Amino acid sequence: MKLVMLVLTFILHVNFVFASEQQADKRIAILISSYGDKDHENISYDLEELAQAYLVLHDNGISLDIISPKGGAVLVKNNKDDLAYIQRFKNQTPALKQLNATIASKDINVKNYDGIFIIGGSGAMFDLPVEENTQRLLSSFVRENKSIAAVCHGPASLVNLKNKDGKYFVAGKKVNSFTNKEEHAFGGDTAKQFPFLLEDKLKERGAIFTANSPMLPYVSVDGNLITAQNPGAVAIAAEALIVKLGLKVKPRGQFKDEATLALINQARSSGSYLIDIAINSHPELYDLNYFALYGFYSYGLAETNEEKLKELEIMTAVSRHFEHPMFMANLIKAQLEQGFNKEAKQSFNNLKDIFPEEKVIAEIALLF
Repeated sequence: MKLVMLVLTFILHVNFVFASEQQADKRIAILISSYGDKDHENISYDLEELAQAYLVLHDNGISLDIISPKGGAVLVKNNKDDLAYIQRFKNQTPALKQLNATIASKDINVKNYDGIFIIGGSGAMFDLPVEENTQRLLSSFVRENKSIAAVCHGPASLVNLKNKDGKYFVAGKKVNSFTNKEEHAFGGDTAKQFPFLLEDKLKERGAIFTANSPMLPYVSVDGNLITAQNPGAVAIAAEALIVKLGLKVKPRGQFKDEATLALINQARSSGSYLIDIAINSHPELYDLNYFALYGFYSYGLAETNEEKLKELEIMTAVSRHFEHPMFMANLIKAQLEQGFNKEAKQSFNNLKDIFPEEKVIAEIALLF
């Protein structure tokens, strides 16, 4: 019996060591924009996207290098330092050291990497699609048929790539990115400076564009190409890349913003009361601000009345856990538009009770 146990222990040890070595053998290049500086922080790479992708890949034992078109030190924002995963990214990984000395695209040998992960952010719209060395590098990944993942605005780097036959790389492929709806809703003045709208350009290049509703996660996989719609889908895209590398994805807890948007996505199809159940059971897993952000915009972005009713249900569920005058005002307007006058009156009374000094009360009163 002891001999059997010794043999089993040995086998398990060997398998564990083999699996660990297998994970460690993989190397991924993470590409970020060099655009943006302290005076133009809104036009740079997205630090939250980078942190989530980096942590997921790092925790799966994958070696990582951070590259950029120019190389050298890049802007590192500190406006989200209150997030636990940002602190972990900055203080418990080599990431900050790497961001202080990113590797220039011209100095990368594609043969040293198993794939590339392209981070979004507004800066990706400006330098990644046109910088000569970056485009040459990405073309090498295409020629070598290596895995390419691009998230949010990251797919902008792909729009000018061509195959050996002269056709655009994305032509005929299922592709996903930050959508026109999201751009119009959240892009602001920055989006007006973009050389093109990403969804339009991908379609122009022949891509089969697939997407979810605004703000909700979606990942498209076509062969070795992985594209993700927005920040809520970044971690899933990283895990999809891990699968493409032939590795087993390690279990993890979701990031709070990721978990919140995933719950909303599920609630839209399975019932808004899922939000109440989840917050009641594990409030620490979710971010109420993301619930509110989604609820604030989603009704106005819905195109059909059926979609509006669905989004109103989500708004109503969120209102049971989040109080803000502008959010409540939007809820009342939506309720009145749908003819739910009794509910709107109750919401209006709640608004007056909770925020009696708010100017928006007078505006809403005129609607009754």
